[in-house]
Amino acid sequence: MGTRPRLLLADPELMRMVLTDTSGHIVKPPQNALVSLLQLGVATLEGDKWAKRRRLMAPAFHAERLKGMIPAFSACCCDLVQRWKKLAGPQGSCEMDVSREFHILTSDVIARAAFGSSYEEGKKIFDLQKDQVILSNEAFYSIYFPGLRFIPTKKNKKRYGIDKEIKAALRNIIHKKEQAMQNGDSGDADLLGLLLKCRDEADNDSVHALIYETH
Repeated sequence: MGTRPRLLLADPELMRMVLTDTSGHIVKPPQNALVSLLQLGVATLEGDKWAKRRRLMAPAFHAERLKGMIPAFSACCCDLVQRWKKLAGPQGSCEMDVSREFHILTSDVIARAAFGSSYEEGKKIFDLQKDQVILSNEAFYSIYFPGLRFIPTKKNKKRYGIDKEIKAALRNIIHKKEQAMQNGDSGDADLLGLLLKCRDEADNDSVHALIYETH
C-alpha cells in the first residue's frame, strides 16, 4: 500500500527572493519567440528591462492607489446588476450564461482600472487578445526552429496582424488619455494615467513600451 503524496509548501523567503531578485542570477527559461507577441512584459523580461518596467509599475499597486480604484470596481458591479435586471425583465427571471457575464465583468474591471475606459470601448482589444491567445498556445506547444517567426506562413501573418491591430487600438486609448490629462484629468484613477505621469521621471519611449507590453 503506497504512501499518500505530501503537499510541499513553498518557502516564503525563497518566493520573495525569486520575485525581487535584481542581480540577474535567477533567469527565466527561454520561450518560443512567437509566444512573446502575447506574453512580452514584466512576467517574461529579465535584467535591466525587467527592473525598469517593474519600477514604473510598482506605484500603481500601492495600497492607497488600489483603494482609489474602488469606485471603478463598484461602477462595474452596478453595471452588471443593471444589465441583469434588464435581462430578467418584468417576469423577474431569465436564463443566462453566468460564465460569459463574469468574463464581461472581469474585462470591464481591467479596462477601467488599467485604461480608464469601459468594456465596450476595450471590447475590440479583448476579442483580438482571445484570438492571439489561441495562436500563441498553438505556437507554445509546437516545435520551434530558429527563424520560424520570419516565415510568412498563414498563421504568422495572422499573429502579426492581430498584434498590429492591438497596438493601434492601444495608441488610440493612450492618445485619448493624454488629451484628457491635458484638459485637467489628474490621471490618478487608473494604471494608464499613472504610467503617463511617469514621463517626468523616465524617458517617454520606456513608458509607451511598457503600456504596449502589458496589453
